[in-house]
Amino acid sequence: MTPALLRLFAPKAPPAPPPDLAIEIDGRRIPVEVKTRANARRVTLRADSTKGVIRLSLPPRASLRRALAMLETHRDWLAARVASWPRSAGFEPGGTLMVEGETLTIDWAPTRSRTVSIDGDALRVGGPAESLSGRIERFLKTRAKAVLTEETREHAAKLGKPVAAVTVRDTASRWGSCSATARIAYSWRLILAPPTVRRYVVAHEVAHLAHMDHSPAFWRTTASLYDGDMEAARRWLKRHGATLHWVGRG
Repeated sequence: MTPALLRLFAPKAPPAPPPDLAIEIDGRRIPVEVKTRANARRVTLRADSTKGVIRLSLPPRASLRRALAMLETHRDWLAARVASWPRSAGFEPGGTLMVEGETLTIDWAPTRSRTVSIDGDALRVGGPAESLSGRIERFLKTRAKAVLTEETREHAAKLGKPVAAVTVRDTASRWGSCSATARIAYSWRLILAPPTVRRYVVAHEVAHLAHMDHSPAFWRTTASLYDGDMEAARRWLKRHGATLHWVGRG
């Protein structure tokens, strides 16, 4: 069969969804992401509380029209999920945020220096209002990297293990990761969590320098590095972790 005939009889790809697809639920405009997955056997619908999006996964030959119809037939189900999502907490003058367990009020004045600093219970910042959010986020990322790097190297020294690098990212699926090459990465948003929770994640990742698994030996090493209640820290992340991803969203 010629290439032209192969193209003629090949199954047609489903039409692409609109790039700005969204659904209105209780006054909130929720983006909808549609993806075709080669290994999917049925259409699945998921409400992602971390990213604040609704995800539709389709098998390769599924009908896009029928898949999108699920947004209406499952509206009550979606509304119940969205109602449990955190609300956006943008960086606004006079607003508050938690940094290393301390509640700080954003004290902004346009004539003040653009440099962000912590002064008692205030986060002081100046400069143009339109770039305020970006400056605060960069400050938090820088602080997160400094704190997490110090704690990581301190724990690694206890194990006698080298650390190749410590980085921070805005990850959604993991709070931390450790590679076989001793590179450790964290979510910068851990700086917004209580210190006991942050230090648990650090102990967890550093323990992977000795054990690249979750064996009993790994958990014993983690416990030797962490002086708190590991189960309580895990519970906190499970219960409140999604809220951290909404901090800074306008």
